[in-house]
Amino acid sequence: MKINPLKAEKLMEMNVFMQKLQIRQKTCYIEQNGSGGPIILWGMYPHRGNEIAHMWDCLMETVNDQDFLFCAFQVKDWNGDFSPWKSPAAFGDEEFKGNGPKTLQWLMNDLIPELKADYGVDREIYLIGYSLAGLFALWTAYETDIFSAIASCSGSLWFEQWDEYVLHHQIKHESNIYLSLGGKEEKTKNPVMARVGDRTRTQEQILRNDPKVKHTTLEYNSGGHFADAQKRLAKAVKWLLECT
Repeated sequence: MKINPLKAEKLMEMNVFMQKLQIRQKTCYIEQNGSGGPIILWGMYPHRGNEIAHMWDCLMETVNDQDFLFCAFQVKDWNGDFSPWKSPAAFGDEEFKGNGPKTLQWLMNDLIPELKADYGVDREIYLIGYSLAGLFALWTAYETDIFSAIASCSGSLWFEQWDEYVLHHQIKHESNIYLSLGGKEEKTKNPVMARVGDRTRTQEQILRNDPKVKHTTLEYNSGGHFADAQKRLAKAVKWLLECT
């Protein structure tokens, strides 16, 4: 793994040894498995202290034999930075500020050029995310042609006006797209979030009919929304890598 000592720190947590970068006020953790392969970006928010290490452990349990560069990037405002447009709060009091376009611009103009400069320009870019970050990942595929693979795990497809948005947009780049959903997720008393099941199933059919989508799948996982997101994401990465 190439490391620039002038801008990098090391992260040692649970036997995970990663490069840590600050790129335009966002913290990124980077690790190469094997040599070459795609760049896999994971958008996340540090809800707990060991999430990145746990994610890496799940990847090593699932795709240890594959070559890829993994980069986790942290946002500071979950509801704001991953929402594609403004929307009222679906639960609690915090509304969605709609700063997803700014996050996408940061990916395109700052993070990805930095990674390509340091690790090679001829690498495919994957974007994976969970919950609202999964919605964000899927939304980017409709907005830019920079990603060749997307994973939206338990994506927040209940999001206001998402069903209208996908009817008027097409995927920009030939892509493989993975969707997943917990079996209990749509069985909620919240009427907004309860529509996630129908929205996700409809999304799968839309993707199957999109000429730019090479492969897509919808996988159901046992449990609810908060059942080991990292293991679900690692399963998504395995599927995407096997599609190439």
